[in-house]
Amino acid sequence: MSHMFNKPYAAQSQSENGRVFISLVLSLVVVFVAGITLLVRSDYKRTVNESEDQLAYIAELLEQSVEATLAVANLQMWGMIDQIALTELGTTEEIESRYGDLLRKTVEEIDQINSVVLIATDGNVVWASVDNLSGRYLGDRQYFREALRLGEGEYAVGVPLIARGSGQRVTPIAWPVASPYGRVLGVIVSSLGEEYFSDLLSLTEFPPDLHVDIQASNGAAAFHSNDAPREIGSTIISATREIASLGLTIDVSRSKHSVMAAFYVRTAGFIVVAIVLFSTAIGMAIRLKAKSVQLTTGLHRSKEDNYRIVAAQREFNTIFDNVGDGIVIFSEDGTLNRTNKMAREILGTEGSEAAVARLRTLLPEFSDINSDFEVHRIKTDETQPDQAVQCRVMKLTTGDQEIAYCVLTDVTAEERLAAARTNFITSINHELRTPLTSLAGALELMENRYAESLPAPAARLLAMGSRNADRLLLLVNDILTLQAIDQGKFHVDAEPVPVETALAEAISTNSGYGVATGVKLQRTASVTGDVFVDPDRLQQIFSNLISNAVKYSRPEGIVEIGAQEAGDEVTFYVRDTGPGIPKAARHRLYERFTTPLHGRGVQMSGTGLGLAITKQLVERQDGQITFETRTEEDGQKDTGTVFYVTFKRPAAPAMEKTA
Repeated sequence: MSHMFNKPYAAQSQSENGRVFISLVLSLVVVFVAGITLLVRSDYKRTVNESEDQLAYIAELLEQSVEATLAVANLQMWGMIDQIALTELGTTEEIESRYGDLLRKTVEEIDQINSVVLIATDGNVVWASVDNLSGRYLGDRQYFREALRLGEGEYAVGVPLIARGSGQRVTPIAWPVASPYGRVLGVIVSSLGEEYFSDLLSLTEFPPDLHVDIQASNGAAAFHSNDAPREIGSTIISATREIASLGLTIDVSRSKHSVMAAFYVRTAGFIVVAIVLFSTAIGMAIRLKAKSVQLTTGLHRSKEDNYRIVAAQREFNTIFDNVGDGIVIFSEDGTLNRTNKMAREILGTEGSEAAVARLRTLLPEFSDINSDFEVHRIKTDETQPDQAVQCRVMKLTTGDQEIAYCVLTDVTAEERLAAARTNFITSINHELRTPLTSLAGALELMENRYAESLPAPAARLLAMGSRNADRLLLLVNDILTLQAIDQGKFHVDAEPVPVETALAEAISTNSGYGVATGVKLQRTASVTGDVFVDPDRLQQIFSNLISNAVKYSRPEGIVEIGAQEAGDEVTFYVRDTGPGIPKAARHRLYERFTTPLHGRGVQMSGTGLGLAITKQLVERQDGQITFETRTEEDGQKDTGTVFYVTFKRPAAPAMEKTA
């Protein structure tokens, strides 16, 4: 029986709830309309008040601008009047001769005026910056008569009128020409044109529909800013401001329709947005059931995503645990201790906590670990003296916790291979240098003694063999030098070396390079004093640079060497007149075994190691090597290259004996 009564009761309750819901919606609509009406009326009044305040501010701003600019013009004008009021005005020719340039300069320098007219006390114009005014009678003008009664620093303003010459509205301004003794010698008259007021308006961005009217007390217009007609019967909003010093009134106005245009747009937008929001709120209630269904579906999908996250975590753990390098992650407080299988094998432990504890004894304190990778060489097994483990460690921040991230790599095999390779190269080079030295010496001796008695083909073959033996010997020596540098076995024995001695020895030692082509070495400049270098290495630097310069110099050319100083540094230079270094090769100039810099027919034979070794020799002695080059592809006629090597003078800097 209960079920029989449940349905009617539910229907009745639903109907009642529906009526309540409708009543609530109607009440909300009434409140919504009333609220919108109040807000619109309030915004309307605010817009009108703001427009009136804006126009009042504009009028005040124009009034202050006019008075400020006229005050400046008045000071400038009285500065000029003080200069011409020292003597009687005289005739037009006399005024032109004495004050013409000054008067015209005044017109140019005072922005507020556009002309100057000088009137004698009898009312006749005796000088004017505009044509057709000299000799005219202006004594009947109100501003003239008023100016005759003024004192120093004062001026009179006339009623605005239409200028006969230009047809434009102007406002006359007159100043008395008063002598130092107070006697008035005449009157200077100028005018404020419409362009003056236009310039003041242009200094500030005003609304395009703004109307500015400036007029005298008798209604004569001095300026009218906007000729655009207003709609008949349109309501305006205006503000008025008097310019006391000129007797003018500023009237600023705008069409109320233009002022309220933004209000109409804003109100329409506001009402549309409010209706949309109100409708959205009502619609949200209807869509709640649909949202609940969507929420259930979302929860189901969230479970599926959790399953995927768990699967991804398992995959990550599998990869992390089986990566080839050992990985150790730990925090300072011990809340995080994680390692992979390789890390535990390298450290010889079973669990992550033991592995982290073991590694932390081999690394610096946690606070000393940097945020950039630092490489440490650690020993994890004392029973294996040849073991080499490299640990790269850096500090990371995850959330509010700092952790140390370590990568362990067993480099024992790699270091053994590198040592074997180094020993192999060293053995091969030493084994080659001894026979090559003997071979080169024997070929040179044979060439010197028997080359003239041998047939020409045999002599050429002998010379070829001698050159190639020397080349091989040079290559072996260069490789050994670079190997010594790379292995840290390169010795630098620095001492004070006289600059003059170094240059003289360089020329003496290397003068034989250019005998075959007639190239000569020439010292062009030198300085006194010493440089702090290894003398043998310095000569090796000279030898490499001079040999290159000779090889690329033209036959019978000159290679210049010298030195120059700047402060506590001495710069040696080697200059040749060769083809220069091509642009495409300049970036790889100091590379080892570099490919030829020039094309076929220009490139000279060599090992490709000379400049690489030279750069190392210079830098290992705290020096610097640079170059300048000129080539035909740069548009230069006088081609050539200059290498600069700079060293410091002693006070002997702290320098390691072994690089």
